Amino acid sequence: MHTGLHGREALFDTDPPGLASRLVGLRPYQPRATPYEHPAEPPFVVFAGGRGLGKTAVLLALRDAYRGHTPTALLDAEESEFGAPPPDRPAACWSPVGQALATAAGQLAEPVRGAGRIGFPRLSSGLLAVAAGGWSDRDVPRVRREAERLLLLGETESWLSGFAGRWTDKVVSRLVASMSGAGPVLEPVVEATLEAFAEGVSPAHRRLRRAAGWYRDYPDAGGSPKLALILLSRHFRAGGDSRRHAERRLVRALLADLDDAHGGIGRRPHRRGRPVLLIDNVQEPAGLGLLEPVLRDRADGIRDQTVFFTALRGQAHPALRNAGRLALSDTARATGWRPGPSPSSRALLVPLPPPAPDGTPCIRDTA
Repeated sequence: MHTGLHGREALFDTDPPGLASRLVGLRPYQPRATPYEHPAEPPFVVFAGGRGLGKTAVLLALRDAYRGHTPTALLDAEESEFGAPPPDRPAACWSPVGQALATAAGQLAEPVRGAGRIGFPRLSSGLLAVAAGGWSDRDVPRVRREAERLLLLGETESWLSGFAGRWTDKVVSRLVASMSGAGPVLEPVVEATLEAFAEGVSPAHRRLRRAAGWYRDYPDAGGSPKLALILLSRHFRAGGDSRRHAERRLVRALLADLDDAHGGIGRRPHRRGRPVLLIDNVQEPAGLGLLEPVLRDRADGIRDQTVFFTALRGQAHPALRNAGRLALSDTARATGWRPGPSPSSRALLVPLPPPAPDGTPCIRDTA
């Protein structure tokens, strides 16, 4: 396989390795490992520039380069799915960030070469609690559909090929039964979910219990995962700063699930490289709602191993005021990036130069 790069060699080169290889730890289009340039914490990369510079094409090429080799997702924050809640979802229980997290997890979960599907039990628990805050109308068919969709995010390939369907149906039935009485359903739904996660002795059940317990340090929860998920849902529905606090925890849940399944607790040696999350139009609410929590958490010492490549329309943004800045050509061998104390310093802004004279910013040839 040969890759024609047309002015983007600093990003896609393999020998010596370009920026993508050094951050992801894998060469583009091939499962060959590359030493990390930043093993403790990768920079949050933002490709900047106006229209017509090929930012979207670069993200598409990165997706093609790593999809199937390491967990990879591509979101366009301008897409309509992040603009408004679906007709059957109360606005108080929906946000562009929550939708982006669910969409990203669905893509990141897909099996890759040498490793199966990964699950997102922390994220699915949190999103289920948020959704349950809008189930007061007892619309059982809608509840069943939404619960099944979110619970499937928490399941691995081994479950999907075995008893996952039966387990999901069992949990959903328990959730629906918990809604049989009058009054709010959030507390019984959370309780039913945690009870279902606590059952069983298999490694999968142990992972679910660990994931549910992950919320116990949520502020004011007093070490109770049940109270934590209830508070998370209430904060989300409250809007404003309370919602942003809840969304930050949900973003952290996605990354913690990735680290657990891909390279953290219980590391699987056959999972090579780092997961890759690509965000186009990161200046939009769905994009900023991922960017800002990640930068804040990393500045607070809450590290993750996910590589972000994003595209910004324009040359700067207030959320990136202290970001490092390098020309694309200067990233070819080493970035020299060192984060400072501020959250935005965790980002690396890379203005894209104009595309090649033929107008093609990045082409992959398979000769």
